[in-house]
Amino acid sequence: MTALRTLAPPTEGCLLAAPVRYPAGWTHPVTSLIPDDLDAHLAAYGARPRFTYRSGAQLISALAAAGLEGCGGGHFPVAAKWRAHREAAGGGVVVANGAESEPASAKDVALLQLRPHLVLDGLVSAAEALGARTLIVWLHEDASSPYASVVRALAERRAAGLAEPIVYLATAPRRYVAGESSAIVRALSGGPARPDFRRVPAAVHGVHGRPTLIQNVETLARTALIARGGPGRPEAARLFTVATASERTVIEVTGTRTLAQAIDGVVGPRAHQAALIGGYGGTWVGWEVLSSLPADERATRRRGLSLGAGVLLPLGEHGCGLVEAAAIAEYLSAASARQCGPCLFGLRASSDALASMVVLRGRPADVRRLVSMLDQVTGRGACHHPDGAVRMIRSAMATFAADAHSHVAGSGCRHPGDDRFFPTPAEG
Repeated sequence: MTALRTLAPPTEGCLLAAPVRYPAGWTHPVTSLIPDDLDAHLAAYGARPRFTYRSGAQLISALAAAGLEGCGGGHFPVAAKWRAHREAAGGGVVVANGAESEPASAKDVALLQLRPHLVLDGLVSAAEALGARTLIVWLHEDASSPYASVVRALAERRAAGLAEPIVYLATAPRRYVAGESSAIVRALSGGPARPDFRRVPAAVHGVHGRPTLIQNVETLARTALIARGGPGRPEAARLFTVATASERTVIEVTGTRTLAQAIDGVVGPRAHQAALIGGYGGTWVGWEVLSSLPADERATRRRGLSLGAGVLLPLGEHGCGLVEAAAIAEYLSAASARQCGPCLFGLRASSDALASMVVLRGRPADVRRLVSMLDQVTGRGACHHPDGAVRMIRSAMATFAADAHSHVAGSGCRHPGDDRFFPTPAEG
């Protein structure tokens, strides 16, 4: 049986150790961290423990004891996901999902650029524990820097003679929905990179009908730490991206800090109205709530919220939350898979209704109509994309209720200053 050794400081439980900044328009990080080659990786973390299908049960137990949850946004317990895969006869395919579809996020890019060997360690360990023969790293087709980093890392591992399965790289168009698990399965099976209508777990019916495990690259990197005896909960660390108009900053935060403290640590203490947490399909939350809300998914869930993909977008005191929400709603409408009525028509109508409020053409009846449209879209899409858009719009209407009243009452915008937090890109 493979022994899980204790991971020694200073690397214990830590992936990045320092903030990683991506100024607007840049693809390379500004950071004091040095990208790991294989020698540096082994010096910092030691050799990867090897597993067999039988001893893989020990790794799954360690993941359960650590309380590791998926870091891609769903937060599903990793051990339960792996056990379901084994119960579905095991084998099959393991995918490292690095197709970071949240436009404001940069944590997966940072990991793949700076710690590619940790991600690959987790990927190989997962394959060994599940008896999988096919290993894939899934990226967006324009992710040239992460792609090159993974290619270099794989070449180093081959040159070192590591006894590991072949790892394939696959790419998808840069679409918001291309990183969704059923879209990955569909694309790797020869179809379009769009969510599947069926709600069949990938563990049962995955790539070409084979059981398929899909894990976010941060989840696999943390798996690699836990396989070496690293800690999990309580107050588990996780990566966040704090996005502003000028840059995206990736930080590692534990649940002992609040979300407001995490944001202030990046942008400095300044007046904020609120923040959008979880990404573009997340929830607007007032600053007073953020000041007491731990950066921990379980604590956040108890407040009826979620950290989602680990994105924090603070709104300054001069920005208009409705303007920001309308821009994001427009992006999410354009980014839909266009496979069902809620996406094709419901999101467009909701986005247009919110936009009319922003330009002061909306009336109280239009607000009531918007609420009714959101009710009709919720839970009726072929995938969960419409639900995220509805959640973002609803929370904006609640958090910025005074602004909404001012806009529809004809008294104008209460925040005329240009305080955009992050531009919305064009959907590819």
